[in-house]
Amino acid sequence: MHGVSTDRLLFRHTSMDDLSWWMEYINSAEAIRFMALTVGSEASCREFIQRSMDRRATDGSGLNAIIERSTGKPVGMIGLLTQVVDGVDELEIGYHLLPSAWGKGYATEAAIACKEFARQHKLLRSVISLIDHENFASQAVAKRNGMSFEKDTVHRGTPAMVWRVAL
Repeated sequence: MHGVSTDRLLFRHTSMDDLSWWMEYINSAEAIRFMALTVGSEASCREFIQRSMDRRATDGSGLNAIIERSTGKPVGMIGLLTQVVDGVDELEIGYHLLPSAWGKGYATEAAIACKEFARQHKLLRSVISLIDHENFASQAVAKRNGMSFEKDTVHRGTPAMVWRVAL
């Protein structure tokens, strides 16, 4: 999705150069509470970014750095991720915003852009989001993206809700 843009946002590949600003996310216990990351850990930050870069190299999926077009400031990491859920290959819209960017509609705007990218490129017949049962903000983004709760699952040892929208 490198180069995709919306009215307010620009998608670009992640790199280790993103480490300094992504530490805001890693430093927030509230932001990472649904993830297996260590608050304040530069190693967790590096692993998070490296995982996205590895996905891109392996299958072309992964999170993108999301940049606010008007200021050039990064606001989060959002993108399409290949996942295996209950033995089925799926395409997930994943979204993670810096705490300083919460409440501005960026997650919804970027998630809709991901859905439309998948639709335009005929990537699959549907996309999902895997969301923790207690992550009500992410559930609200999924609803605004036209998704509906489909089922409960366990993904990589963690209970999650599967939200889906047909393309």
